[in-house]
Amino acid sequence: MEVPRKKAKTCPGDDTNDGGAEETPTAARQIAELQAKLERCRREKAAALWEKNAAELRHEQVVEDLKGSYSDALEWAYSVKSIPRDHWEVEYAEEYADAMDEFQDTFKQIIKELRTGTVAGRVVVVFKCLDEEDQQYITADHDDLLMPYWKEFAKALVHWSDYHADEETPLEVSFFYIETPDAVLDVLRPALERSNVEFVGFLSDGNPRPSKLAKFMEDIIQKNHLMTKVGFDGVVLSNGQWKRICNAIRVRNVEQTPIATFELTKCFEGGISDEVLRDVLTSKALGVDLGRNGMSSNESTIIAEFLASNPPLASLLLKGNRFGDTDAALLADSLSSNTKLKGLDVDGNNIQQEGRLAFLRAIFDVSSLAACASSNHTCRIKGLGQDILCLNCYDEPCDNKWEKIFAILSLSGQDSFINTALLSEVPASLMPVLLDRANDQDECETGIPDLYLELTDARRCEKHDVWEGLGNKKALSCVYDLIRSWVVPSIYV
Repeated sequence: MEVPRKKAKTCPGDDTNDGGAEETPTAARQIAELQAKLERCRREKAAALWEKNAAELRHEQVVEDLKGSYSDALEWAYSVKSIPRDHWEVEYAEEYADAMDEFQDTFKQIIKELRTGTVAGRVVVVFKCLDEEDQQYITADHDDLLMPYWKEFAKALVHWSDYHADEETPLEVSFFYIETPDAVLDVLRPALERSNVEFVGFLSDGNPRPSKLAKFMEDIIQKNHLMTKVGFDGVVLSNGQWKRICNAIRVRNVEQTPIATFELTKCFEGGISDEVLRDVLTSKALGVDLGRNGMSSNESTIIAEFLASNPPLASLLLKGNRFGDTDAALLADSLSSNTKLKGLDVDGNNIQQEGRLAFLRAIFDVSSLAACASSNHTCRIKGLGQDILCLNCYDEPCDNKWEKIFAILSLSGQDSFINTALLSEVPASLMPVLLDRANDQDECETGIPDLYLELTDARRCEKHDVWEGLGNKKALSCVYDLIRSWVVPSIYV
């Protein structure tokens, strides 16, 4: 008996002939996608393998480079011969020869630390020889026998940057009391242009020495974008050379990462020319140090005019000059229109009590609440006593302003904690703001009461001691007294 066979189920669109089967469009697409995915996996695997091999090759190359570098360093360290002592004694005193022996040993140690990556963030190539007569360090003359040291130092600096440096530990490089003629600068230039160095500084004895230092600094400033600080101490250059360096900083600040610090200390002991001073101030460096340059009334006028224009300068150091009370008044007055200067250091000048009061009034005018609000709330004044540093100590100018306002409100009253008589000049719309700010008053003790008494020529009493000793109750006391005064609307009568 013949058993009927079941018919096979077919899918829609199935087209079979002679018992064969053909792929449907859906199956074909899936197969194509799987093949493409497989091909991508193959490519990714090949790329990963290539990257692994390349990384291994790079690692091997780094190891070889390090071996070669250490080998070269060791070869140099053992092969370089110290310059014979009698070489220096022919022309110089015994103390000079001693200092030169020490200089060579120190130089070798610096090179070793750069090669091994053990340098501690700052490199100072220094020659120490004190002139017994005037108790000043002298600058060592260059000698061609020192060139192997300079060349190896440049190589070590590049090596440190390539293999040991990181963004968090940039290097500061300074050259103290050692002559750097063109031959040395030509060796150092390529290394400093590419190294991870944030500061380059030169310190000399104040005697002019011919060199192309201005061109050297111009190249480094323009090409090394990691360098943000430049310093000169006792370095004497022509006005044209200073102008060249200032212009390089100005161009750099416009086009690239700005120069944060520009130090020019003891470089113009006879006074700085008007042209150079304006070039330095308008270099657009964020911080300028003009300490110990013999500046006085002529320079204070130029500086005050510059500060009054509210330039982007954030820090200005004028330590150890010859400014007096009249100069202090000019500088203080310029702060009334300046909102960008964060720090002004006038330590070591001839500023007496009148000059101090001029600066105090500029940043803390206690004649009225409106005058206080119009004071400078951004600049901290250094060099006129520690107590004045308590003013403008917050990052936000608004916080500094309200701290002063509440100090006046509390310290000027006779009976109540808050002098409500002063509030009569405050619009009613600002009262909520006043209340909100009262709740923000700082808990810490400050020296503001003493400054207030100095400015008002008043005597200290128990009320002033209470204000300083309130601690964490200061904000609550301010809020309480303000609300209590609003119960009777006497402030608007």
